[in-house]
Amino acid sequence: MRELTNQIEEALLSFGQKDAPVKVEVFLNLACPYCASFYGIAEDVLKDYIDNRQVEFIVKHYDKPREMLLNGTLINLFLDYENPSHVKETLKELFETQGKWDQLNNQEIKNLLSEKYHLKEEPQNTEISLNVTAEAIRRNVKMVPTVFINNKEYQYPTEITAEELKIEIEAALEK
Repeated sequence: MRELTNQIEEALLSFGQKDAPVKVEVFLNLACPYCASFYGIAEDVLKDYIDNRQVEFIVKHYDKPREMLLNGTLINLFLDYENPSHVKETLKELFETQGKWDQLNNQEIKNLLSEKYHLKEEPQNTEISLNVTAEAIRRNVKMVPTVFINNKEYQYPTEITAEELKIEIEAALEK
């Protein structure tokens, strides 16, 4: 784990208060099973901290150029970043059902997004994706998920458990 001092960038999907003392950032991709695991843990562990204004949770969809992640990249083009609460619920459900849609072809995924989630392709998402990718390169993010807790990095495949996440947040709150 190495410490970084970068400012928070690309915080379009931010949940919690901007002035919260603990920032949990995650670079993830919807097609990554490890990201699905982390997102589930984060949803459970961070809720009370977010509600108590102690944590800001920042999600950055990283369209990492890897064949197994391409369906996640396609879905990212449809996320409505102007409606973060809807995106949060969509991410949660898509991560929970990842095994059902991950093998669909492009048109089937587009139909799913349109019919079930009422999403359409968002033209500005290409620019958002490029900005997140540029940040990931600057911050040396090689894998998804990569988690930063107040800039302290946790890069997979070393998973962070729910208990470890709680411990790290508590330690950051004590600083």
